[in-house]
Amino acid sequence: MSMMLDTRAVAPADRSDYWSAGIAAHFFPVRVEPFDAAPFDARLSGGDVGPLFVRTISGNAHRVARTPRLVDSGDPECILLYLVRQGACRIEQDGRRCELRPGDLGAHDTSRPSVFEAPVGFDVLVFAVPKWLLGREAREVVAHTATRVGGVDTPLIRLALPLLSGIAKAADGGGVTGPAGEVAGEMLLPVIRSLYGDRECDRATSRSGLLPRMRRYALAHLHDPQLGPEQIAEAHYVSVRYVHKLFAASGGASAWIRRQRMDAAADELRATSHPVSQIAGHVGYADAASFARAFRREFGRSPREVRRS
Repeated sequence: MSMMLDTRAVAPADRSDYWSAGIAAHFFPVRVEPFDAAPFDARLSGGDVGPLFVRTISGNAHRVARTPRLVDSGDPECILLYLVRQGACRIEQDGRRCELRPGDLGAHDTSRPSVFEAPVGFDVLVFAVPKWLLGREAREVVAHTATRVGGVDTPLIRLALPLLSGIAKAADGGGVTGPAGEVAGEMLLPVIRSLYGDRECDRATSRSGLLPRMRRYALAHLHDPQLGPEQIAEAHYVSVRYVHKLFAASGGASAWIRRQRMDAAADELRATSHPVSQIAGHVGYADAASFARAFRREFGRSPREVRRS
């Protein structure tokens, strides 16, 4: 087992702060609130399986809160899928609340304030699934967080338990990287889709495939004046910061979009006799004047000069 945090390593008076700092380092910023005067006791172990962050958390009664301020200070953009193995826990988010007992599954969205509360000693598996891995299906999960979606009384959960336990065992054994890890991580997706709604979703799930997906989306929406990093982020269920990170090697998302618009306009100018105002609309400009200024900044020539050449 790959132990990451163990409160027994520090003095009882320091354990809550130690746990808060450790969870912030391994997950995200949280506020820990022990329930009583008994020494706080908790352990965290696990590893990574491809794109999944898999952790085992056990401990005595306590409460973990994610406030709006803490969400703003750090967000891994993940869905947390909980599988309770011992004890019980209550999870809250967006006005919903449920209690999970051994064999039950529920979820949190790391991008929203939430509460995880264990009234008794517990042991829970946590699968952190990046939203980009889920694609459009992330929307369905987010709409049903803090809801018990099944337990050992559910046929699908009974069938999925060996898979979930196997992924957790692989994580504790040092994790799985490379192509094998990507495949292992994707094995969890059909379970999540079935639990939260089997709808059409984007199958391009690898990290390396996300940037090409974003570029294809942008090229298909060059005509939209609102196209920008924010719209791309919303369409792919990631943060604007992450869009900027992926496009950094291309000079940034906005610069890349501008170049594609100008290149598309130049091609249309050379290949057609469409009016400049019409071409401006095709690449997202509301009027020919602003388009012409942007075009000259990009190429050092006016649209008409490029057409004549």
